[in-house]
Amino acid sequence: MALKKCPRCELNYITAEENYCNVCKREIKGEADIEEPVTICTECGENETVKGSELCSICLREALRQEKLAEASGDDDDDSDSDLDIDDVELDDIDLPMTRDEDIPETELEEIESEFGDDIADEEFDDETMDED
Repeated sequence: MALKKCPRCELNYITAEENYCNVCKREIKGEADIEEPVTICTECGENETVKGSELCSICLREALRQEKLAEASGDDDDDSDSDLDIDDVELDDIDLPMTRDEDIPETELEEIESEFGDDIADEEFDDETMDED
């Protein structure tokens, strides 16, 4: 059984009774190799992904290892349960500490007077008294 190169592609070897190699036969029939698009790992952005996953084998192995460590330690790294979401807070909602030079707004003074009485709202504090605390 003598082998010869395919006369069409001159890459593959065929037997003497064949006219073309299997690759050329598929191309001639219109059944060219269907190549799946290559997807890159979403974690590292370097390696090709494993079938059915968005991660390459290295990143997938690391992710599984991290999951096992989290299960073993009992820690849940799920931040979705937090009460405060940074997107929900507006700048107006943030209470900033007042400096000594700023005056207390009238509405807050009225609240203080109603809660603690007139004697606290009228009392003046000097800088030395505040520094001792």
